Amino acid sequence: MYKIGQFAEIVQTSIRTLRFYDKIDLFKPEEIDLFTNYRYYSKKQVEDFYLITKLKEVGFSLEEIKENWGNFNDKLLLQKKEELLQNKNSIDKQIKKLDRMRSVINKTKSVKVLRKE
Repeated sequence: MYKIGQFAEIVQTSIRTLRFYDKIDLFKPEEIDLFTNYRYYSKKQVEDFYLITKLKEVGFSLEEIKENWGNFNDKLLLQKKEELLQNKNSIDKQIKKLDRMRSVINKTKSVKVLRKE
């Protein structure tokens, strides 16, 4: 068993994050000492913590991870992929609009410069 500081070091996160995850019932310590309130984590929990980290990296919120813990399957991952693709399409549209705006602004500036000459 690892104390919270040791576990935080192993999984490369902060003690604050581990306490927050405990508070929101996402990732609980394996054991809490009744007298000292020290949190203890097991070796098995290292993999679970890494899974949470990887799920966050691909766009799952902490709430989604909590709601689906133990039930992650291909269907859920494909749904997240579709959501990300929709977001990408929306961002691509915004980028195109921004480029058109830049073009209009640059044309307007060049016309103003020509008028001054």
